Amino acid sequence: MWNVNFSQNLPNRERLSVVVSTIMLAYAISQAVDFPSQGTPIAIGGILIPFEFDIPTIITLAVAGVTATGTDWIMRDHPALKDKLTLPHLLLPTLTAWILSISLNNLADVPFKWLVLIVGGVFLVLVILSEYVVLNPEDYRAPLGVALLTAIAYAMILALSVSLESTDQRLIVALPAIAVGGGIFSMRILQLQSKKAWPILESAACLLVIAQLGSALHYLPISPLAYGILILGTMFSMVNFILNQANQISFTRALIEAAIFFVLTIIVALWLN
Repeated sequence: MWNVNFSQNLPNRERLSVVVSTIMLAYAISQAVDFPSQGTPIAIGGILIPFEFDIPTIITLAVAGVTATGTDWIMRDHPALKDKLTLPHLLLPTLTAWILSISLNNLADVPFKWLVLIVGGVFLVLVILSEYVVLNPEDYRAPLGVALLTAIAYAMILALSVSLESTDQRLIVALPAIAVGGGIFSMRILQLQSKKAWPILESAACLLVIAQLGSALHYLPISPLAYGILILGTMFSMVNFILNQANQISFTRALIEAAIFFVLTIIVALWLN
């Protein structure tokens, strides 16, 4: 028999350092160098959508790709991987890197931008480490990894919503990113906290509700932070309702719990608006 002490297993330091340093270098270059940008409108159904395919955009896409391939490279070194797919473990790191890049590009040229870069790098390392740990459910650190990944997923949907809303993006540009991001984050949280490998229908329901609410909130006179908090509250309420139903909690109780948190979210959003 092949015995491995999974509880002491950590990612290969060289692989982790190469991936993270490459990503951080790309971020630093995109922020330190002032690249010229040129908008190129795209016509979809007679609607002109402004689209900037410039160097920062290319770097954003490249960073997401490097994060996905780098995380896959790190995960494949795990002794417990065997025949498991690495795809579920690539979703959150890739979206985290993408959202961090968007947030940095949308920030004005202020001193704390580099603090955001450093904090984002720490977040990215925590995500990759946590995904590595939860790959083996028997690891004694797995519950902590699940908690960290869940918290980061909620933090990322908040960051994405606030970042896109603060730049006054058109609804046709911002809403798909927020809705798809919310759907993927919901899927990852449900994967971590339920026994279902691919909760497609459940995450699609979250995506649909977030898209409906996000489109309505876009035209209301609320601050980007209030907008992000309402999107966050919507996703949390939906995920909590789905998990309660999966745990065979009564429909009425699950609905009441979700509604209570959503109402509290509305109160907080109005207070911060």
